[in-house]
Amino acid sequence: MTQEDLAEFSSLSVNFISKIKRTGNQNISIQKLDAIAKALQTSVITLIDESSKTPEPQVFASKLSNDRVFLDKLTNDMKKIPVE
Repeated sequence: MTQEDLAEFSSLSVNFISKIKRTGNQNISIQKLDAIAKALQTSVITLIDESSKTPEPQVFASKLSNDRVFLDKLTNDMKKIPVE
């Protein structure tokens, strides 16, 4: 779902949705949080629970490392493709 879709389905502005995504603003009224939850067909409790979870530092670092290896391999493979 795009930010525009979420804004439309929750009757909130695209700017407001974008600000939440961009800044991680935690000061959201319960009414707006409820509107977002309904638009996403979930509950406020689920949104709060999911937002409070943070990746384990080691897991996060491992994922970044794996992503970097994948991107390096992809870049090298793409360099081998003929320009034609």
